[in-house]
Amino acid sequence: MKFGIAYPSLIDGDEIRRFAVHVEALGFESLWTGDHVVLPAGRTTGYPYTEDGSFQRPSEVPFIEPLTLLSYIASATSRIRIGTTVIIVPYRHPVVQAKMFASLDQLTNGRVICGVGVGWLEKEFEVLGAPYAERGPMTDEYIEIFKCLWTERLPHYDGKYHQIDGITFEPKPVQKPSIPIWVGGHTRRAIRRTVDHGDAWHPTRMTPEYVAEMLPYLHAYADQQGRDPEGITISLKRALHFTDLGFEEGGNPLAAGTLVGTSTEVTDDIKRCEDLGIHQVTFDFRTAEIEQCLKVVDHLANAVVSRF
Repeated sequence: MKFGIAYPSLIDGDEIRRFAVHVEALGFESLWTGDHVVLPAGRTTGYPYTEDGSFQRPSEVPFIEPLTLLSYIASATSRIRIGTTVIIVPYRHPVVQAKMFASLDQLTNGRVICGVGVGWLEKEFEVLGAPYAERGPMTDEYIEIFKCLWTERLPHYDGKYHQIDGITFEPKPVQKPSIPIWVGGHTRRAIRRTVDHGDAWHPTRMTPEYVAEMLPYLHAYADQQGRDPEGITISLKRALHFTDLGFEEGGNPLAAGTLVGTSTEVTDDIKRCEDLGIHQVTFDFRTAEIEQCLKVVDHLANAVVSRF
């Protein structure tokens, strides 16, 4: 079992550096950041992981652009892997995205994970001029373009949305054959995208039991496509709150699959994840206070991760 930590909503550079250095020193496998460019003013609806569609973060909570944040984290660390959980692929031109990821992989000596998703927030698509109804097919094509640019000496691609020919693309990523693609989403369509294009299935806000129920479909589709399902990493991202740390659970809407419990209960839950076939878990927190976040990662490392 491997353990990743998703970044809390910090915007102070000193706090970000302090958090990254501390998480790396504790031995966690990876650090992750999410992707929103804008949020609607007022209440957000349509979020697929809460009962009423409310997004977990209020609209005034800031999001730092993910590749910018990962670059800053990379400069403060030397070993920990860094990834997007997830970048909303249709928001940015695919060649520019591929360049950003390849450049970051080069500068970090191969520490980057490209977590991808189709997105859910229709207002954000509208503001960015991206077609919401086309987000699935666009994501598939853009991932194909990423791999084309990362692997081919003279990239050529003829797609529905973009045509590429007569260019070079350097530098290539350090990681071969390419930067790992971790596919977000909890649906069967996300699983097919994982098998067709990805290295890992990375659902969020789901229970371990839900993931386990979907694995037979993943295995069957992989067999159908001639791919060994054992070569696909299964990762689950959830919110985490220890009830025995002495501070209150946050007041934002509670997403599905949130892990709330004592240290023993959290340990038992992760062991159940392992038994069900989940290889990696990534946690974010029910607090944005830096000191509380540091206490959570300390406690997670010493009271839980050490048992694995």
